[in-house]
Amino acid sequence: MRKKHNMRILTLDIETMYAIVHTWSLFPNFISPNDVIKPGYTLCWAARWEFEREVMFGRMDRRRGLKKIWELLDEADAVVTYNGKSFDMKHLNKDFALAGLSPPSSYHDIDLYQTVKRRFKFQSNKLDFVAPALGLGRKVKHPGMELWDKVRAGDKKAWALMERYNKGDVVLTQKLYHRILPWIIGHPNVGLWVDDTGKPVCTNCGSKDLQNKGHQYNTKVASYTRYKCRGCGAQLRSRFTLRPRDRTLLTNTL
Repeated sequence: MRKKHNMRILTLDIETMYAIVHTWSLFPNFISPNDVIKPGYTLCWAARWEFEREVMFGRMDRRRGLKKIWELLDEADAVVTYNGKSFDMKHLNKDFALAGLSPPSSYHDIDLYQTVKRRFKFQSNKLDFVAPALGLGRKVKHPGMELWDKVRAGDKKAWALMERYNKGDVVLTQKLYHRILPWIIGHPNVGLWVDDTGKPVCTNCGSKDLQNKGHQYNTKVASYTRYKCRGCGAQLRSRFTLRPRDRTLLTNTL
């Protein structure tokens, strides 16, 4: 993809290890913290910068893996995830706190799961259902829990597959990001990271190829020019009203 802006957007995914617990039943309603033998933990992460080819990978059982992902987040202006707000980012924040690290610099959270849930009605909101439905491919296949068992045991082949699986999720998430970009509500304005050319740019992708739709976008009290981005398809409007405020224009008080 041709670079359209200078915003540092990082697509990220993590993999975690299951916890080991005592249980008397195959269907426990509740497991006491006292019955946790070994808590779950973050295994690894994979990440890729927008407009770059390399998919980076790090293991969290190695200090440099933790330090590297902190540095990437500290550099990022925005982070793209799938269900990252409630999963990936909270796990990483826990790891940073346990290691005595301060929070990385602030970044915009772009959680594609939230967009999928809010804007569409797929039969399932799982990434491995939504992505194939949109023709973007599938997750890397693996043997299931057996892979995690072997990784816990330190098996090198299992670790190689885990890395491929983790990186595959990042590639798939990034493809989904590009596909549903015009549907994302509240996307950070990448126009702030575009070199000033005196021309309006798309707030979602930074493209200058905008189509003036020739009609107005009206709110209760103002009218604006409507645009469509030919780059990503986002619907846009001008920031400034087309006419001065009319003192005879009323608004509903309810």
